[in-house]
Amino acid sequence: MGLFLLLSTLYITPWMVGFAGWYDTQPYRDFLFYVPFQHLFLLGPVLFFYTQSLLNPAMKLNIKMLLHGIPAILYLFYCLAVFIYDKMILHDYGFLANGQDPDFDTWYQLLGFVSMSIYLLIGFRYHQLYLKSINEVLSNTTAYLYPWLPRFFFACIMLLLTRGILAVVGLIWDMNYVNTWWYFLCYAICCYYIAILSYSNAVESKLLFRTNLLSTKETYWALPDTIETEYISIPITENTTTQELSDELLVIKQSLLQALEHQKVFLNPELTLVELSKQLNTNASVLSKVINKGFGQNFNDLINQYRINIVISAIEMGLHKKQTLLSIAFDSGFNSKATFNRAFKKVTNYTPIEYIQHHLS
Repeated sequence: MGLFLLLSTLYITPWMVGFAGWYDTQPYRDFLFYVPFQHLFLLGPVLFFYTQSLLNPAMKLNIKMLLHGIPAILYLFYCLAVFIYDKMILHDYGFLANGQDPDFDTWYQLLGFVSMSIYLLIGFRYHQLYLKSINEVLSNTTAYLYPWLPRFFFACIMLLLTRGILAVVGLIWDMNYVNTWWYFLCYAICCYYIAILSYSNAVESKLLFRTNLLSTKETYWALPDTIETEYISIPITENTTTQELSDELLVIKQSLLQALEHQKVFLNPELTLVELSKQLNTNASVLSKVINKGFGQNFNDLINQYRINIVISAIEMGLHKKQTLLSIAFDSGFNSKATFNRAFKKVTNYTPIEYIQHHLS
């Protein structure tokens, strides 16, 4: 996020110093012409990697990630070539004979806009796959939903939208750094909003998540308290249906039922797929398959189904008259009001209060 804010500051700099007369005065004019300030090919990757770093704090810079910077590097070489030709060979404006800052060339602005749009879509897809697969490994997901991330993406979309409006307006009127003040104002407001949103929600995930963006067949998870550096492969299922299981998987299913109905493992509010798989002496991938195929549910729905059953039993015994519904929910394995209400509605089609009114009145 710090790098994004730095790049955004550099992006606005030519417009700001333009009003200070730099484009009309040497050596400032040549400084603005030959030093690239708008790194449009870096803005998109930086935002995408920021999203990744939130959902996977174990993410580290590697060669594959550096490949995303190739367009930005090529543009730097282009700027260097322009400087060498004009200042060292021609000793006059050659590439810049039109007197325009190359950062504002149409081709560069257009490709930069396309680059940011693509990376924003990739980041959004990454987040959606995260949300889709989180129910496969956690019994309580509220703390890992990052509800502010959609607002973050919205602010990024606003950046692109204002840029698109500027391009359309530029087709009708001649746009220069004087009459584009509104665009840079909007850009600055969006950047401030993104910065405040990000730093005020600086919560590090305890999950390590990565996925194949081109496929929804599988994703990879690790939980630092159980797995240090290894990732487990967990399939993402769109619509699970009960299917026949092999004899080996049937044994695991019976062990799972034993753990749920007799050991009541679901009462652990921090229960995870990895933790439960270790208790059953299997691995997380196999257990996920058993739950998806054998119960027609994901891990989160299965565990919360048992928790809701306990809550309903408590309500039918009248315990809700002696203690709050939330305390009953906490005793049943939930650790947040939001998760409880959402799960109760999903299982019964009623809110807890509506259920009491319809079934006990």
